[in-house]
This record gives sequence, C-alpha cells and structure tokens, in this order.
Amino acid sequence: MSLKVLALGTGICVNGVHHIPDRQPPAYLIEVDGLNILFDCSEGIRFRLQAAGIDYGLITHVAVTHAHPDHACLPQLIQAKLCRHLWGTHDARTAEMKIYLQKTLARDFPQVWNWHQPENDGGYWNEFAPQFIAMDDGFEEELKPGINLKAFSVYHGYGKHPAMGFRLETPYGTVAYTGDTGLCEGARILAQSADLLIADCQVRVGQEYTGGYGHMGPRQCGDIALKSGAKRLWLVHYMGLDEPQVMISEVRASGFFGDTVVAQDGERAEFK
Repeated sequence: MSLKVLALGTGICVNGVHHIPDRQPPAYLIEVDGLNILFDCSEGIRFRLQAAGIDYGLITHVAVTHAHPDHACLPQLIQAKLCRHLWGTHDARTAEMKIYLQKTLARDFPQVWNWHQPENDGGYWNEFAPQFIAMDDGFEEELKPGINLKAFSVYHGYGKHPAMGFRLETPYGTVAYTGDTGLCEGARILAQSADLLIADCQVRVGQEYTGGYGHMGPRQCGDIALKSGAKRLWLVHYMGLDEPQVMISEVRASGFFGDTVVAQDGERAEFK
C-alpha cells in the first residue's frame, strides 16, 4: 500500500495568454488505501481524470479550498458522477460522494445547485445524494482508520474570501495543500512536518509586495517549508512567467534546501 499524489492542474485561472503556459487550473488527486480524494475541483476535471486513466465515478471525497471558479466547478462533477452511477458499471463507490466546503460555502451551495437543477427544488436524485461537510478552522475527520483530513483557515481575497488549506495524514506520509493563500498562520500550521507541501506560488519573483491579495511568491513558499519542517515542496498555481531555475533560486534564498519542484501537470509523488 502507498500514498500517491497526482497533479491534475498546476496552473491558474487563465492559460495560453501573453505567453502563459497552457497548464490546467488547480486539482490534485490523492490515492491511499482504496480512497480517491480530490483537492480542488476545477473545470474539466473529469476529462483530466479520464486522460490519466482514472474513473471519475470512483472519486469519493472532494475537498474544495474556496469558491473561486478556477478551484470550484462542483455542479459539473456532481452531475457527471450521478450519471456515471446510473449508467456505468456497478461499484458501490459511484454512489458515494462527500464534499468538504468552508462552512458558509456548505450553507450556500444548495442554492447554486438549485440554479442548475430547478426541477429538483433544491434536492437530489434518490439514487445519488452527495453529502456536504461544513468545515471550520481546525476541522478534522477520519476518512478511514489511520487516514485523517484536517482543514485550516488561510488568507485570500484580502481576507474577505472564505478559504481553507488541507492536510491529509496517512500511515505512509502527510500531504499538505495551501490552496490560494498569502503568508499566514494557517498555512504554517497545515504544513508542519509534511512529507509533501503543495504551495500556491502565483506571485512573480520580486513582486511579493503584490501578495496582500492572498498569494505567495517562491521565497515565501520556501519560508513556510523551512519553518514548518516540510520535506518536499511543490510550487504550483504559478503563471509561468518566471524561469523554474529562478523560482527555485528564490526558494533556496529563503533557507529551504529540501527537494523542490516547480510542478507541471502530470507531476507525481509516491510514499510507502
């Protein structure tokens, strides 16, 4: 048994413009002990899962960092998973779907779903009823014996946007994902001793002063990795306008000399 991580999207909300590389928006698949967990659910995620040889119907847990559209395209995945359950091969996992959202998003999402499916009066089909789990700072749930999902509030959208970062603790290792955030205590907490830290790095080198909105530059990502004792660092959600070696040099300037990767779509890690 092992812990596997697959980057399905390491880009931002725009691609193919002004020399921005053609990478997909954020999504990370974690496979551990028969569980398929998705961190963030961006547009077209089921097609990317299929391209990676993964049945999207078997995604049983989805944890969404925040409601910006490049991270949260839930109605499309819910509808596709329902139809996969109705018409696909039988597997108990196709009927199971737990969706973890910050508490105000969990409260409001049924209205979004009703906008897409007004004929259901805000409800769901009898054959398929996803569960919406409301998270607050310090949330914790055991998904399976020895596998724990934790969530911490992070800083985004000038502090006005409800946003969470995640930490998945398993017998094989710990994966931490900041989601979109600036430097904040929540990001430091979730990264503690992580075997893999997946960190938002949208701010360009030398422009950390713009990070007040709620993003980090590579030196800031390195700072969190260093002070939290993370072992491996993936820089993600970056625009691609800085050369990878320049970004890694910035990480080194923070004092972090652990394994560092400017992650690409399709990046993989495995822990046993």
